[in-house]
Amino acid sequence: LFPYTTLFRSPVYNQARLSVNGHSVTDSGYGDLEVGAKWHLFDNQGARPSFALIPSVILPTGQKGFTADDPIYQLNAMAEWTLANGWGVGALAGYLNGPSGNGRYDQGTFAFSLGRSLPSPKWSAYGEAVYVTTDLDGASDASFLGGGIKYLVSNDVQLDLSFDRGLTADSPDWLFGFGIAARF
Repeated sequence: LFPYTTLFRSPVYNQARLSVNGHSVTDSGYGDLEVGAKWHLFDNQGARPSFALIPSVILPTGQKGFTADDPIYQLNAMAEWTLANGWGVGALAGYLNGPSGNGRYDQGTFAFSLGRSLPSPKWSAYGEAVYVTTDLDGASDASFLGGGIKYLVSNDVQLDLSFDRGLTADSPDWLFGFGIAARF
């Protein structure tokens, strides 16, 4: 784990389908860019997980229908446990307060992940389950299942590719993402 990390992440491609009275419309586009920093507070020791805080800002760089139009500020807390034979498990809780018309909305994110290093020490893969709750007018909670693969370019740079499948009617059908993490 990197003690201090700069993160760049974006849902590179989004696809959403809306169905009303037997008619459906599908829309797709690029999402907003998220920039943040991961502050690693302590390592996994016994039952105590490694723990990090991840503040970030989501910049309005996405296409119409997939952008917030204004910056959004977010704070995530991440706990990870290293298990035997290259396995690991993680839990994330996050809070976001974003702009909505003339007001603001709150959103909570809860995620669990299970990962494993692959035969090459530079590669690892993970699966995740995500639940997002919101009080945004006209929106309902969303759930996703997905996964990804990470590649350690060097001791200081990591790349990741991810995908998530929406499980609820208000979830985007698919999210495909790309991330870069660099230790400083």
